[in-house]
Amino acid sequence: MIYSDNMHKENSYRHILKWGDKREEGISHHMADLIREKFGLSDEDFKGRHLPGTEPVRLEKPPMLKPVQFDFFRSVSGAENVLADDLSRARFSCGKFYGELLDLRLGLVPDPPDAVVAPRTHEEVEKIIRYCSSEAIAVVPAGGLSSVTGAVRAPAGGIALDLTKHLNKVLAVNKVNKTVTVQAGMYGPALEEELNRQGYSCGHFPQSFEYSTVGGWISARGAGQASTGYGKIEDMLVAVKAVTPAGIIETKDFPRTAQGWDIFRLFAGAEGTLGVITEATLHIFNYAPGNTASAAFIFRSFEAAVEAMRTIIQAECGKPHLFRISDPDETDIAFRTSGFDGTIADRALQMLGFRKGSRCLMFVTVEGERGYARFVIRKIKRKARAWKGMYIGTSPVRKWLEQRYSSAYMRDPLMDLGIMTDTLETAVTWENLLKVWKAAHDYVSRRPKAFMMIHISHVYENGANLYFTFLSPMDKGNEKHDFTAFHHGLVETILEHGGSISHHHGVGRVLAPWMEGHLGRSSMELLRAVKKHLDPNNIMNPGGTLGLL
Repeated sequence: MIYSDNMHKENSYRHILKWGDKREEGISHHMADLIREKFGLSDEDFKGRHLPGTEPVRLEKPPMLKPVQFDFFRSVSGAENVLADDLSRARFSCGKFYGELLDLRLGLVPDPPDAVVAPRTHEEVEKIIRYCSSEAIAVVPAGGLSSVTGAVRAPAGGIALDLTKHLNKVLAVNKVNKTVTVQAGMYGPALEEELNRQGYSCGHFPQSFEYSTVGGWISARGAGQASTGYGKIEDMLVAVKAVTPAGIIETKDFPRTAQGWDIFRLFAGAEGTLGVITEATLHIFNYAPGNTASAAFIFRSFEAAVEAMRTIIQAECGKPHLFRISDPDETDIAFRTSGFDGTIADRALQMLGFRKGSRCLMFVTVEGERGYARFVIRKIKRKARAWKGMYIGTSPVRKWLEQRYSSAYMRDPLMDLGIMTDTLETAVTWENLLKVWKAAHDYVSRRPKAFMMIHISHVYENGANLYFTFLSPMDKGNEKHDFTAFHHGLVETILEHGGSISHHHGVGRVLAPWMEGHLGRSSMELLRAVKKHLDPNNIMNPGGTLGLL
């Protein structure tokens, strides 16, 4: 590792901006060599820290709640569960969007809540929401704070409602119905551990899995890395219990109904604008890791890999669970940073026509009954061969699974080096996929020394998700404006060429400016009408989330 020091302090901006585990992560020598090559950095550059954010947190905005309002919250949830110190308010003012992290590194906290309140029960949430509605106090529901869309900022002040401190338990595992009822503030690992103990799995493993919650998954309409087989979170959602200013919404756990709209689905993607999800009932799945079958393939071109993927998903011979293609840039970087580049095996692949700059990796896993999983893998191998894909074993898949949550940790040391790095994602139809992929690459390539890795994941019969990770030198001294302009341009490029506004990150405030143009005026008026009914005083996550007021 190039470095691995511990420079953050518990009361610093860096403590907040760090992803997940607060340990300082190092950069591997292979990655360091790549960074030197791509960005022209020297060994001296690795010794410094650009905008380290090590200063103690100091907020310019004091809490604006009245003493009597603080007294109310303390009377409901206990004084120990009502925080108004600078660090707590700053921590609950932002997620993990790059623009928010830049603010923290610059010592800026533009939109803090006035207080953080951690209710202990559903009934306490009811009392808090009724009071806040009557007093016109804004409420921002908060889970793991892993949002990358600015959805947890508090431009109207008010309170951040911390659901993780107490509302974090499994309430019931129904083995007959094969469902789990869980409180919204429960983190992914804790849920999965409890389900595994009883022979089940949640089936939902986003990259933020270690630091995200059930309520957050639902609110942002998240997708896990095995979503091709298990579905997105809204596909797993059976019922919700939510508190709105207009009253309690508690839906039934019927498998299907024809009772008009599915009311519980209103809360999937609502991002806290309608109310507070306190409980959810989800489908669960058998936990049998020994039955999982996997396969890795390499293709000579991205186009061939995409056609193989489309053919496989449309073949109606069983679905993979994890289904992923790395484009040529992501593949080359994976080979480079793993130490595979330049090896005898690498040279052999290139002699066979799998060359740098064009070859692509495909990863597949299939879960379920052992015979079924092996059957589907055999079918996938046959389809891959038809597009000249070469089977390269299971080891690459296993290695990827072992580190699948770790790439997010690279953001922090890259920012320390003055390198801008962020992600975007979009849903595309098969007929538009290559067009969007090329247009995004062309856009990024126009920026000096910038490059982008793209992968396909979350695959459907009529299309897939494209996931973009871009890196570029920061414009030092002009970091915020530079990033905002670049990010805006990439979003516009994706939309202009047929991509969706979002696939699984949600919209928040970052993508809100494009909502009405993307959905249409009538659709936005419908959203506003639902919002007006459930939240007449506009206290729930106000200030532009989802393009709402």
